[in-house]
Amino acid sequence: MSSPAAPPSGTPLKYPRSVFFILVGYLLERFVYYGLFGGAVFYMQRMLGFTSSSASTVKAVMEGLIYLAPIAGAVLADTYLGKARTVFIMCCCYTVGALIYSLSSATPIMASVDAAKATGIAGLLVLGIAAGLMKAVYSSLGADQFKVPEQREQQQRFFYAFYWMINAGALLGQSMTAQLRDSVQCFGDDCYLLPYLILVGLMVVSTTIFALGRSRYIEAPPDTMLLRAMRCVMHAVRRKWDGADDKAAHWLDRARDRFDADLIRDVKITLRVLLLFCTYPLFWALFYQTSTGMIFQAKRLDGRLGESYRIPPEMSSTINPLLILTLIPLFDQVIYPLLGRLGVLTSTTSRMIVGMAFAVSSFVAYAIVNTSVEQTLIPSTHARLHVYNALPCEAALHLPPELHLVDEDGERLAKKEHMIPLAGQVALPNVEVGGAPQKVEVQVSRSCAAGSALTPVQVVLLGAHESSLVLTAAGPRPLAPSLEYLKNEDAEAKVRVIVVKGDVAEVTLKYETQEEKFPIKDGLSEFQILSPQPYEVLVNGTGVVGAASVLQDGVYDVVVLGGAGEDEAVRVFPVTAPSLVHMGWLFPQYFLLTVGEILFSVSGMDFAYSEAPAAMKSILQAANLFTITVGLWLFAGLKAISSVTRAFEHRASHEALLYAGLMAANTIIFTLLLRWYNSYFLLTVGEILFSVSGMDFAYSEAPAAMKSILQAANLFTITVGLWLFAGLKAISSVTRAFEHRASHEALLYAGLMAANTIIFTLLLRWYNSVPKETAPAEKGEERKNEEKRAEAGASEKDAHDNPGFVEDHAV
Repeated sequence: MSSPAAPPSGTPLKYPRSVFFILVGYLLERFVYYGLFGGAVFYMQRMLGFTSSSASTVKAVMEGLIYLAPIAGAVLADTYLGKARTVFIMCCCYTVGALIYSLSSATPIMASVDAAKATGIAGLLVLGIAAGLMKAVYSSLGADQFKVPEQREQQQRFFYAFYWMINAGALLGQSMTAQLRDSVQCFGDDCYLLPYLILVGLMVVSTTIFALGRSRYIEAPPDTMLLRAMRCVMHAVRRKWDGADDKAAHWLDRARDRFDADLIRDVKITLRVLLLFCTYPLFWALFYQTSTGMIFQAKRLDGRLGESYRIPPEMSSTINPLLILTLIPLFDQVIYPLLGRLGVLTSTTSRMIVGMAFAVSSFVAYAIVNTSVEQTLIPSTHARLHVYNALPCEAALHLPPELHLVDEDGERLAKKEHMIPLAGQVALPNVEVGGAPQKVEVQVSRSCAAGSALTPVQVVLLGAHESSLVLTAAGPRPLAPSLEYLKNEDAEAKVRVIVVKGDVAEVTLKYETQEEKFPIKDGLSEFQILSPQPYEVLVNGTGVVGAASVLQDGVYDVVVLGGAGEDEAVRVFPVTAPSLVHMGWLFPQYFLLTVGEILFSVSGMDFAYSEAPAAMKSILQAANLFTITVGLWLFAGLKAISSVTRAFEHRASHEALLYAGLMAANTIIFTLLLRWYNSYFLLTVGEILFSVSGMDFAYSEAPAAMKSILQAANLFTITVGLWLFAGLKAISSVTRAFEHRASHEALLYAGLMAANTIIFTLLLRWYNSVPKETAPAEKGEERKNEEKRAEAGASEKDAHDNPGFVEDHAV
């Protein structure tokens, strides 16, 4: 499509209307994307049967494909289909993928959990690839709508608006999905189908809005630079493999036989920038913990606000886009100008280094919060005894002399009697035991019994296990040692039902339309995973006998004491209590990571654009997105290794500290590579300033008949330089003066170059001081120019004497 005619000179260009179609369409697309992907880990774990680790791995791989696709999308749009057509086709595919993914949550039409799992993965794959293919094309199409340089400032503001749309869509999409999922029931469970179908409808609207603006879009001409650069690299590699042109200074110079020098130079610069990109993936591997590990961390925290409202865990990830929307204007308008006046963080690379440091500090905070919610594991030399008082009165537990309790420092405690309040419990966490199961006889007394009779009961203790003892009116009931005190790895609630009396075959916990059935055998059920809700307790599917409220990340024993109509017929005892650390403590780590994102990501985009050669900017932008793919795959690999080795099981803080250490090492590597890159960059700038200016000097200063000769002499200096270099290297090799001391050799060359610069400056002053003789023809030309200047001076005098004439003439 062609650009409209330019307005008269001096008239400011109007903001392109086509941009509004692009911005609104992309806002809705990001709304849909983050609504579907934001809580995908939670959805796959809850509804599709994935574990938290496998769900995180699948999501990371899928998002990796999304950020891998932009390179293919850029080639497809720039070379074959055009940008607008590519975006429209991908939007249609995106809508189909979102619909397929939504259907996986329609439980009645899914034949099995495996069918739902396959449908969900297929939908994610389709919509993810479609989103990736159009990702880079969408933003570049928006930038194409502006006429540069007249609208360069407006074009820069477009990128701010575009980034805002991304984060506004993320905030709205994640919030809407989390709220509807948590407040609406579908098919007897949390409702995902309703919000997902709403998102499909919004994607249809997004596609329609984009299509309505197609007649207004201005597309940049196709650019095959990426393909030519790839051919150049492949040709150079092939010639290097064949051993051709061994005297080439750089391996890419072997492509000079087929490609021009400008392309080769651009490819060299691009490859050096790509080497710096190798440090980007680890940052993104850490950053995407906000949509996986940090969500599972939020599930372990207390999200209650008041008595009735509980913050859905997946809503914690909305802190990031909310902070982005707030902090970007603050950085742009306040922080960066202030730092600029102080001369601090004025370069993009310095901001990137500080951004990495913020990511490290964020994961230290992440580890601290995880440490506060991690449960205490029972060592193999100790056992835990948990006693529940289901009696209608207080009770006391009396330990035998041979049973020893120890404190946190390993000191034995003398206390042998422990009071248990009504409906209360007592946990003896550190009971010394041997390697084999140990039978211990304890005694129980109760205040509501006649006299002070002690009831003996035998309890089995086992190292690293927890044993339970339930005190009921029918008598004490010991339970076998178990490892079920451990919290669920996915931070869900675990519940076991204990029936004290009566012939009970099944106990049901019911919340609205959701029913969880517990088969009872010998008065005891197995532990089951439940969503955190206030449940009603039904015995044998009939009358309600009481209520049992369970919280996220807790392990509970629900003791049923009687039948329907009896007072206090149900008691709930936490085996392992959920964390009381509030979800608000997530804010510091999200704040630090978001500041790191702004410093690293936005500055990284600017670095990739500003350092790239003019014809290679789109390539480096696509490569910048590709580092996100590598980061996601790196994260998936780390999670897979962690899952197989179980190295961080119940110890997420250790994993966070490992990531912080890796990021710290990565920051050091990036800084060192940056120093190497700047040395190449300065050398390249010096080459451009000296070589190009030297060619111009040789041509402009030479007499007309000698210009070719002086150009040849200029090239001959390169030959002399190469011979001089060869002589210096030969002397160095023979004398072994710089063996294992390349830095000393570099300093020698720097000193020689400094001396050479001084000599050149002195010679240049002498050259400029020598009077230049002018050829006769040139003297005649100068005489004519002087006569013209004299005539112009006379005209200016007349104009000064008669200003009215000048004004009339100007009109």
